[in-house]
Amino acid sequence: MNLKFASIAALLVAGVAMAAEPLPKATELVSKMGFGYNIGNTLEAPNGPTSWGNEFPTQELIDSVKAAGFNTVRIPCAWYTHADTSTNTINSGWLDSVKTVVDFVVNKGMYAILNIHWDSGWMEENIGESVDDNLNKRQAAFWKQIAEKFASYDEHLLFASMNEPGMNTTDFTAARTTVLNTYHETMMKTVRETGGNNATRTLIVQAPYTDEAKMLKWWKNNLPSDPAGSGYMMGEFHFYPYQFSLMDKDESWGKQFYYWGEENFSSTDTERNTPKGAYASPEYVDSVFKEIKESFDIPFVIGEFGAIKRLGLTGENLRLHLQSRAAFYGKVATLSKKYGFIPVVWDTGAENNGNMTIIRRNKNRGILDYECLNALRQAFGLTAFEGNSIDALVNQSVSSDDKALHVSFASTRTDSAATATIRLNINNEDWSKYKGISFDLKLNGKTNGTVEGNEYEWSSVTLFNMSGNWKWEQAVLGNFEDFDAEGKRYTISFDGSSSSNMNFNDITKVVAIGINIQGTQISGEVYLDNMLLLKADGTVDTLQNFNKQMPDIEGIGVGELVNTVFSTTETDPKQKEDPKKENIAIQKQGSATNHLFVRTLPGAVQAVFTTANSGRTSAKLMNSLGQVIAAQDFNAKSGANAIQLATSFHGPAFLIVKQGSQQYTAKVLLR
Repeated sequence: MNLKFASIAALLVAGVAMAAEPLPKATELVSKMGFGYNIGNTLEAPNGPTSWGNEFPTQELIDSVKAAGFNTVRIPCAWYTHADTSTNTINSGWLDSVKTVVDFVVNKGMYAILNIHWDSGWMEENIGESVDDNLNKRQAAFWKQIAEKFASYDEHLLFASMNEPGMNTTDFTAARTTVLNTYHETMMKTVRETGGNNATRTLIVQAPYTDEAKMLKWWKNNLPSDPAGSGYMMGEFHFYPYQFSLMDKDESWGKQFYYWGEENFSSTDTERNTPKGAYASPEYVDSVFKEIKESFDIPFVIGEFGAIKRLGLTGENLRLHLQSRAAFYGKVATLSKKYGFIPVVWDTGAENNGNMTIIRRNKNRGILDYECLNALRQAFGLTAFEGNSIDALVNQSVSSDDKALHVSFASTRTDSAATATIRLNINNEDWSKYKGISFDLKLNGKTNGTVEGNEYEWSSVTLFNMSGNWKWEQAVLGNFEDFDAEGKRYTISFDGSSSSNMNFNDITKVVAIGINIQGTQISGEVYLDNMLLLKADGTVDTLQNFNKQMPDIEGIGVGELVNTVFSTTETDPKQKEDPKKENIAIQKQGSATNHLFVRTLPGAVQAVFTTANSGRTSAKLMNSLGQVIAAQDFNAKSGANAIQLATSFHGPAFLIVKQGSQQYTAKVLLR
């Protein structure tokens, strides 16, 4: 072969590799992306994708999303907690985990939107009046690694710079807008410089606060600049008209709206009808979408939208509210189709009061909300599915049967602990007037816990609360062996007046309370009923009787309301408690137990343990050769403690936690 010719040919081949054919422009993608779905409360959870109660996304989930008619999947993602923040180096195992989910989506011919989400607020809660060089460097470092990981992917993968920038302020300014645009331009420049398909990949930039009004005020004729030139950038805003979509208590300046559109107005609850022409009304949606279309020459992704289900309503008013939600989803989708926006529903898989879930997740499968899904489908020219979600909710709301909550659970993993969580969300209420809580509980469970021939089985059941700034406190109810098969009444004090006590970080701001069931290879069922808050004067307030409403069920639990299994219920606050029913299984916080609770995450191990005393404590991860692969020394407090060790090691290892003569050891499989 002629060497000169061969050299020229090689250079031509190299040139093709470096300068890939341009990908389709953003405007060409809009009609193909259709309407979208968020895998919410999963990969963006700072402590790992399962730490907020959802399973790691599966191909089965993505298949069900595709079958429902969605053609875009937004993947909210955390990076900061999966990185060495001193060097801004992302854990390679976490990049692989994210790639797994992206592949689930794009291999089905769908479009994936990958972002830097809230991510512990390092960026979006720090949009100031001037550029922070450290934040700008982290923005560049993170996006360089993400872009290089996915450089070969075609137009079916889109990158989104942030999530909701500016959460540190309710008042954007021209200076903050300039700073935000600078951070976006850093992202775009970084991605473009990695070459290949990234040179013309569609990139999505987020409006100030991702709010439609702030976007119209601050972004008109003031969009970030893309090095790729025109055509390869989309904007993003989120759409939650607050009084209808999210507001959960009345304020001095306005009330919650439950009913939307005159055809869905209530004749008995008229103050909750969304006033015609007001903010959040159908007329407002019409006008603001039209203004956005006329004000900008780029396509927009509505990265999140939705409206909570207000399941505290009953009968016909509940029906009108649920029909209102479907009408709202249909309006947003119809206008998006008209104006070239891509609407992406917010969906976390929760099924409790206040949820926005359309596709059921975890152990539940199928469609939860036919009406909202069909409104989306019909707006985009798809036929409606046969199915009705409203009737069952309405019928349940007017039922007079005495119900209890039943949750079944069965773990599928053999290399780490699994958790089923029952959570009641509390709206920052002041519980200082209560001295304790009582509830009926019946639990039957078993645990195996054999991994590679070694047994380290354990189980734990706790009553927990979150208060203040989501600070966690708990009281240990016991392990599976401690529970009476017939069930009984448990009473836990808040004020230290009994040995069965639970503390609060801030009892004046209670966020949530619930039951956590955890262990290795656990399976079983639990019944819960009649949760009562106890006052000092002997009277009670009913927190939840489970006759009409489901709480939030997370993790491996599957919940339903069933006829109560408790034959008698002590509802008389003056009645003396039977000493035989006193809960002897609850351990005082601060007493030592023989349990080490372990969870493995991609690139990390989490452990929860208790110590009798405060003091210096060490945690080590050792591989099978006896080499220390991660270690941390810290000051443990008396009672429950939590620790997380990061490692890129994969395979069997041992976790050793030691304080003085007290030592815990557990075998783990790192992934």
